[in-house]
Amino acid sequence: MTSSISAESGQYSEAPDSVSDLLDRLEQSARSGEGLSLDRFLQIAGHRFSGPLFLIPGLIALSPLSGIPLVPSFLGLTVSLICVQLILGRRHLWFPAVMRCIALDSERVLRMVRFLRMPGRFLDRATRPRLTFLTQGLAVRFAAMICLLTAMSMPLLEILPFAATLAGAVISFFGLSLTTRDGLLMLFALVFFGGLTVLGGNLVLAD
Repeated sequence: MTSSISAESGQYSEAPDSVSDLLDRLEQSARSGEGLSLDRFLQIAGHRFSGPLFLIPGLIALSPLSGIPLVPSFLGLTVSLICVQLILGRRHLWFPAVMRCIALDSERVLRMVRFLRMPGRFLDRATRPRLTFLTQGLAVRFAAMICLLTAMSMPLLEILPFAATLAGAVISFFGLSLTTRDGLLMLFALVFFGGLTVLGGNLVLAD
């Protein structure tokens, strides 16, 4: 799908429908010298609720940027706010002004894009619209509830270097399933989340 963007507002006319499309937008924004702020994030993903609102934070958490102090915590807070507002039925997102002032610099965003290009191409080949009823209606709110639980764990996972990437993987899978309307991937995301939950529970009991 070809994306268009308003020269005045920087707002894309359509939400990205693939990882490559999303990475292209992030790269275009970064090459203009603009950091990835929440406002820019919303312009790229769309202010209305869509899969990229989960996919962008998830991909950042999967990249080496998750090793930067406080980045996983900020991503967890961002995703939590998105999930709560989706569950409550809000049609447009709200974030406190202090969060809107934080931005990743353009060079780090470009490095992240380069890191994710190859896995992004693989995911684009593996996903497509199927079992789409699992990516609509109540299924979206159910996915948001799971992403909320996952995001709330990210500040704690930040204690362990790159441990938050597992949470990022969960959020990315849900975000990608909603972006591509791939219900089979939604089922995989549920299984993956369940497996990590069982593994985490067993590790806690073992201690």
